[in-house]
Amino acid sequence: MTESQKRKKAFQKSKKWKEFRHRKNVSQKGLDPVTGKKLTKLANLHHLDLDESHYTDIEDESRFVLVNRKTHETIHFLFTYYKSDPGIIGRLETILEEMKKINGKKEERAE
Repeated sequence: MTESQKRKKAFQKSKKWKEFRHRKNVSQKGLDPVTGKKLTKLANLHHLDLDESHYTDIEDESRFVLVNRKTHETIHFLFTYYKSDPGIIGRLETILEEMKKINGKKEERAE
């Protein structure tokens, strides 16, 4: 584990962080804003500001969102490409719509 990771883990164990996480959970009504599903105990408090020097700056709650683990992984994966190519979202949606159409036909045949 790097020194940076150790500092982040230590901060995540602090009372300040845990109280902030709880406030975000309450303000989001216990829901993952991407999926609309209930937040789990393993939900991640995602930093919208990726500058490591701002990691412990939790005064501006608008710079954070509480999301479930898979949502968090997806956000980081997509942002890697989205920051230089926002078109990735449209291309992904095209594939998802095609999957929905193909798999919807399978469900209709099964009935």
